[in-house]
Amino acid sequence: MGYHYELLHRFAQLHGLTVRYITCKTPQEALELLRNGDCDMIAMHLSITGDRINQVRFTTPLREVYQVLVQRKPDNWRTTLTAEAIEKQLIHQPLQLAGKTITIPRNNSFSSRLRNIMQEIGDTIYIEEVNQTEEELFDAVAKGLIDYTVCDDIDATLNGRYYSNIDSKTPISFKQKAAWAVASNAAALCDSLNIFLNGFLKSSDAIVLYNKYYRYPIACRMARATQHSQGEGCITLWDETLKKACEKYGFDWFLVASLMYQESKFDIEARGAKGTFGLMQMMPETMEQFGIDSLCLPEEQIVAGVRYLASLEKIFKESVPDPFERKKFVVAAYNSGPGHILDAQRLAKKAGGNPAHWNDVAQKLLDKTNPEIYRTDEDVRHGYCKGTVTINYVNEIFERYEHYQTIFLP
Repeated sequence: MGYHYELLHRFAQLHGLTVRYITCKTPQEALELLRNGDCDMIAMHLSITGDRINQVRFTTPLREVYQVLVQRKPDNWRTTLTAEAIEKQLIHQPLQLAGKTITIPRNNSFSSRLRNIMQEIGDTIYIEEVNQTEEELFDAVAKGLIDYTVCDDIDATLNGRYYSNIDSKTPISFKQKAAWAVASNAAALCDSLNIFLNGFLKSSDAIVLYNKYYRYPIACRMARATQHSQGEGCITLWDETLKKACEKYGFDWFLVASLMYQESKFDIEARGAKGTFGLMQMMPETMEQFGIDSLCLPEEQIVAGVRYLASLEKIFKESVPDPFERKKFVVAAYNSGPGHILDAQRLAKKAGGNPAHWNDVAQKLLDKTNPEIYRTDEDVRHGYCKGTVTINYVNEIFERYEHYQTIFLP
């Protein structure tokens, strides 16, 4: 998930590329990876500064950013203070930063900006640099652990939706252009990215994608529900339940977490058009089979879902001996039902393909949209199937599964 992830994914699809993602806590860490040749590009809102221009090659700017002060509203802001009284207690001008302690991520461009402000106001600002991310420091201000921090306005907008006691309206810098970056000698890659960005950023799709992550609260909550936070170290609110159930039934919990996100976006009240419900989006008859209903607890939904996956795995245990390959069949069956996958296995075998190899079976699953096949072929016993949906379902779950492993495995 994420604005840059989706944007880069579109570029990769356009050119038939596979992307390996490396997560970084700070822009400085990303710049070091790029300079050392450990990555090919940086995909984040990286401010274009004079120092950085000498180190890397920037793409077409994605947007303009500026730095803001992150501060906490008075403790009684909600109960006894008027809006005017709240504003009077907040910092609105750089002059008011004199004598204040501001905590920022170590090796960040925020430090040079604060030092420039000290020169401008002719007074001291105490700068505390720590090994924490902007998001972690934002949270620390909200909890009263520190008084102030600094972040880019776009991150302040995104994080501010979850902390009603935070104010981040005070700018402390001019606007700067922000872009992706590649190595200084990667002119061809930069040119290719620029052609893509110059076209995409002028399209209506660009507005939709930007709004999805940065403007609409519901979409932002959905994005945050992925819990891609190395600081929190979790994927769902029910990780321990998920781990125990997966250990009992022989599943990788990262994979089931990815499936759960695909089904419900981790919404315990999610309901599907066909009557599916909850975190695992099981059909009512399947829920009944595993002893739960729409009134059950989230933990019960998870355990029932993993039990159902285990029951599907038994169906394919003999025909697909490789455990990892078999998981693709199980995930596909979770989406479309095991009958359609068994049909596709028979079609693959008859065509000389490997019924134990998902790619071969997936190709034959597509044939089940053809009336000449699903209506007449004796090996098709379960009729029509929208194979493209199931294939995309499997691909997206396993792509996210790899993403979870990259982030959370040591």
